[in-house]
Amino acid sequence: MRTKVLTKLQQEAEEKYQKFSAKLLPANIKLLGVRIPKLRQLAKQMLKENEAEEYLRLSVEKFEYQEETMLYSLLLAQNKDAHKIERIKNFVPHINSWAVCDIFCSCLKDAKKQQQIYWDSFKVYTQSSKEYEIRFFYVLALSYFINDEYLEKIFLLIQQQKYVGFYDKMAVAWLLSMMYVKYPEKTEKFLLNTTLDEFVFRKSISKICDSYQVTKEAKIHLRTLASKKAIKNN
Repeated sequence: MRTKVLTKLQQEAEEKYQKFSAKLLPANIKLLGVRIPKLRQLAKQMLKENEAEEYLRLSVEKFEYQEETMLYSLLLAQNKDAHKIERIKNFVPHINSWAVCDIFCSCLKDAKKQQQIYWDSFKVYTQSSKEYEIRFFYVLALSYFINDEYLEKIFLLIQQQKYVGFYDKMAVAWLLSMMYVKYPEKTEKFLLNTTLDEFVFRKSISKICDSYQVTKEAKIHLRTLASKKAIKNN
């Protein structure tokens, strides 16, 4: 099965896209250069032809290219069997790029209807020593948990978060910027009154100010308050 799928992926590979994508990812990631729509199309075809389950039984550890892992994540996200949560837990430790992490999370649509199950199953990753496991939870949170029920719970987890690398910090900053769009007053209060990692704080403010959903006046107000906080902390 792997040889068959890898052949299909190689046929869809584009050298220019491979070179472009390689600049956006860690140097150790091997790429063929297959565009995401092509991967989605292949996943759809495999589901239709009942080949998905056979591919999901392959060992992720033996995959050589990111596209193989990405395809696996697309199939797993659409999987409907009773062991899906356990399969996700088995897959997450193999995530080795922000691209696989983010696309996988965006495709886990059933998390919206099964919030409690997903929250209880994966919040443990906030205590992980691996940055992509931490990132997985927070990208999942920004996709499905920015609501009245989970807002304060997310704030509490972020307040306690210990970071490992760059990509987990970026995920939290992204999450906070999305929370600000929906809950500006509560998120502003959290940002200005909580001791946060300096990078996360600055990047959160930056991402909020980059958002087209935030007014110019709100951006000026937030930058002013953020500057005052920085001066006070110094």
